[in-house]
Amino acid sequence: MNNSSLTIFFSSIGHAFMHMFAAFYFVIILSLEQEWNFTYNELISLWTLGALLIGLGALPAGWLSDKWSRSFMMVIMFFGMGFSSILCGLSNEKFLLFLGLSLLGLSCSIYHPVGIAWVVNSSDKKGRALGINGIFGGIGIGSGAFIAGLLIKYFDWKVAFILPGIVSIFVGIILFIFIINKHISFQNIKSENLHHSNSSNDLILIASIMLFSMFALGLTFQIMQTSIPKVFDIRIQNLSTFAIGAIIGAVYGIAGLMTLVGGIMADKFSLKKIYVIGIAAQVPCFFCIAYFTGLPLIIVCLLAAMFNSSILPTENILLAKFTPEKHHGLIYGFKFIIAFGSAPIAVFLISKIYEQTQEFTNLFYITTTLMILVTFAVLFLPINNEKLNFPN
Repeated sequence: MNNSSLTIFFSSIGHAFMHMFAAFYFVIILSLEQEWNFTYNELISLWTLGALLIGLGALPAGWLSDKWSRSFMMVIMFFGMGFSSILCGLSNEKFLLFLGLSLLGLSCSIYHPVGIAWVVNSSDKKGRALGINGIFGGIGIGSGAFIAGLLIKYFDWKVAFILPGIVSIFVGIILFIFIINKHISFQNIKSENLHHSNSSNDLILIASIMLFSMFALGLTFQIMQTSIPKVFDIRIQNLSTFAIGAIIGAVYGIAGLMTLVGGIMADKFSLKKIYVIGIAAQVPCFFCIAYFTGLPLIIVCLLAAMFNSSILPTENILLAKFTPEKHHGLIYGFKFIIAFGSAPIAVFLISKIYEQTQEFTNLFYITTTLMILVTFAVLFLPINNEKLNFPN
């Protein structure tokens, strides 16, 4: 197995773990509501700082990985997620859980600016590599819900935090061994096939549109990921915590496969067309989520997640094309400080809307409107018929 393959392997595992740790609290909270006798609003607010730190931590993590080592930053991520998750599991009151969740968010912030740049600069077929990597992101989101539900069913919420934490530390140790034995490079690898030039005016327009698009897509992703367990709990009768976790696991697991499809398409077709279609297709999905119940609700949630996943490789390649290689970690950090920095807004909206209405209809009106606005915005990206051509 060569360096590139090992990089994709550990980056994919890291992607799955990051999303698993960032998602499983939304299922664990359903058990905590009963055991700790706190309201959903109180418990979901404990994740506010952790959600914010996933975004805020991305920029310094990306900058440090550019200056130092992306592979070793991944080791730090695995250890950080593991220890903070264990701390959450050992918590017996709200403040300790709040502290553990906050540290967990900070540890999760390392992945995207570091792991994505790690893959982009070590792979020739970047769309395909990002697609494979993206599948594991979907698996992570889905497995977070499924594993949490499974461990709660057979053990309790504490084990749902502690056991994944132990596994993460173990993976970090293995990656560390590969690095010190030089099977994986400690030094950052430079990409040779990302070149593009634009006028200053075009770059300003691209930056403005991409900033708005990444913020809106990040916000809608956070809203859906955070609220869907409770939406299913409200609108689908007689579902256990385990069943909710299993359904969400299936939704995001299937949706993750679309990242590979989107990545392969990004290597072959117009990046702009892929991006526009993937965003526009989410508009009717979110509108339907506002109203549907039962099986139709599950289907439209699946479709929304699939379209969202399909455009991620395209978005990451677009960013890499317009940024010097030595700043890839920094630009991905900037992307994810915007995307994940929207999470506290999502938590606030979810908490307030549920507190006032005991439902989420208005929440999905907001996501529908955002997707309409983003669709029109990305139509003005000055990159018509742009696609990647890599050497065989």
